[in-house]
Amino acid sequence: MDFQQKLGGFRIAIDKELCHHFDLAITEAREQSELLASALEQTKKIALAGGKRIRGSLVQCAYAGVGGKEKKKILQVAVAVELLHLFFLVHDDIIDCGNLRHGQETVQKFFAKKVSGKIIQSKADQFGNSIAIIVGDLLFARANEIILKAGFGERETLAALAYLQRVVKMTIAGQAQDMAIENSGYADEEMVLAMYENKTALYTFEGPLLLGSLFAKLTDKKTQKLFSGYANAVGKAYQLQDDLLGIFGRKEKIGKSTISDIEEGKLSLMVVYARTKASLEDRKKLDEILGRKNLSQKQVQIFKDILVKTGAKKYAFELIEKYLEIGKSEIEKATLLRESKHFLIGMVEYLQGREI
Repeated sequence: MDFQQKLGGFRIAIDKELCHHFDLAITEAREQSELLASALEQTKKIALAGGKRIRGSLVQCAYAGVGGKEKKKILQVAVAVELLHLFFLVHDDIIDCGNLRHGQETVQKFFAKKVSGKIIQSKADQFGNSIAIIVGDLLFARANEIILKAGFGERETLAALAYLQRVVKMTIAGQAQDMAIENSGYADEEMVLAMYENKTALYTFEGPLLLGSLFAKLTDKKTQKLFSGYANAVGKAYQLQDDLLGIFGRKEKIGKSTISDIEEGKLSLMVVYARTKASLEDRKKLDEILGRKNLSQKQVQIFKDILVKTGAKKYAFELIEKYLEIGKSEIEKATLLRESKHFLIGMVEYLQGREI
């Protein structure tokens, strides 16, 4: 079975349980608040409209790879990790003023539209943001609750939950780094890569791998270190690919705007690199376009052309390949069951062939 087939199998199982947990949460919420139930229904629609379930798949892969046997229990943990991911996305969409997620209206956009025209627009936007904050908080609470009730022993459950809180705190730190960079309008390569490590690599790759291994009672430090090395490198490559897709991708394929990163003033590694290599004239154009709202197609194309002309796009591709090779090398050294190792290597090969 190749990587995509295996990932597809993980996704089907996770989505079935995800749907079940959402239905439980919606029913429970409806007893207290129809508004909250409606918010969860929109969140469920977003959750099931897209996403590869990489994080939940990695939890199960690591768990099985180091000898875990309780498939039903670890599936619950995988679902919890996907809810945690959704918690971050819902709050991230508030921060980024996002309108679309997986081709669906974001929670805050959905609820702002519901009351738009009935109250002044600023109040409508505030209402949408408030509902989204509440939903995100609830998703985080449900994720922790699912892990507590998954049925694992007390020792590994507490160890895993303690580790999960660290992952959340570091991811929040990464988000703060991202906002500080955007607000200051300055970053160097080291700053951006540190932010990628905290914001993406940790909670998308390292967190799920180490969480799965904790439930399997792994104590081997070498394997844990190799998981971390793999995750750090692949996570950076994954974020760099997302940066490329965020500007050079297709809206219908990625399910969100390909202009929003530019309009938000996102200082990705490509932009940081382009600034150092651009002529004075091109740098001035970059700075004039970056962070401006309601961009024309011509302005967007000028921005893209500068990223290509300065070699920034090419540099991003080169770094992606470098990090993916590091990740592959790390995981090849790990002592894992064959199927799990094959999946993790397959992920690298999948990312190497990812269409951008």
